[in-house]
Amino acid sequence: MSTSAHVTVRRGLLCAAAAAVALATAAPATAGSYRWPLKPFDHQHPVRGFFGDPRIEGHDAEHGTFHFGIDISAPNGTAVYATLNGTASIHPLHADTVIVRTGSVGHEYWHVVPAVRPGQRVVAFRTIVGHVERPWRHVHFSETFGGAYVNPLRPGGLAPYRDTSLPTIHSFTFERDGAAVGRTLHGAVDIVLEAADEVPLAVPAPWNDKPVAPALVEWRIVGPRALAGGRRWRVAADFRRTLPHMSFGAVYAKWTRQNHPWTRGGRGRYRFVLARALETRLLANGTYRLEARVADTRGNATVARVSFTVANHPR
Repeated sequence: MSTSAHVTVRRGLLCAAAAAVALATAAPATAGSYRWPLKPFDHQHPVRGFFGDPRIEGHDAEHGTFHFGIDISAPNGTAVYATLNGTASIHPLHADTVIVRTGSVGHEYWHVVPAVRPGQRVVAFRTIVGHVERPWRHVHFSETFGGAYVNPLRPGGLAPYRDTSLPTIHSFTFERDGAAVGRTLHGAVDIVLEAADEVPLAVPAPWNDKPVAPALVEWRIVGPRALAGGRRWRVAADFRRTLPHMSFGAVYAKWTRQNHPWTRGGRGRYRFVLARALETRLLANGTYRLEARVADTRGNATVARVSFTVANHPR
């Protein structure tokens, strides 16, 4: 059984200045801000899939992949424009994907019927690179820098972009192999947090009211003898700038599922691994407080906490 959490909402907990510094030091700077690939270019468009969302084949939730871009909703046939001056190419394995590169920066447009030829020079916001391919009803937009995917919705990326919504923490669970074990703990346990964010602009049906992944998930244990590092926040997932250098199963826990277009059962469920096989014998017997913090790329954050008891038998 999952454990309900006492939730404290803190809007803008990661202030804009602090977030900008943190993101700037997380990876090298890219080519700078750019507008949207759909008209009107200087207006924010609905995004139905976020960077880092789970993508799972079948029901094997421990062997999925991280969503390496964002899904911008648009009707089939919508013109998609270059957002970068550069040279176009077609993905060698995906004929419906156009890539524009200049130097170390690349922009990718997936699920389009290409309107350019390989080697063609394109001009940002003048050249149509393709049209949204049926039946996708969105263009998957990705940005790379130095060959690595970066989050288009980071500060300094795709603009204008405004997000005032707050992520939600649904529950904590102490478990073994995906089964809850209550809040009186002994031996090794996994700690899982179920959380989600919401999109800042409404998305057309059937993708409406679907959750997206928060950009940052952190946790800590506070009590009579906490883990090494004391009250320092530990990062479980960080999609603010780049994708984690961890396996999918090290970030998303068992029973995670992605969004699907159908109404019933189509909502994603995002279960984050806070700790895998945490040995509670590292903690003295007693009562502790588990705290978690989730945030988006604009610093809107939610904090929640729950109490638990460590009760190991003497060795």
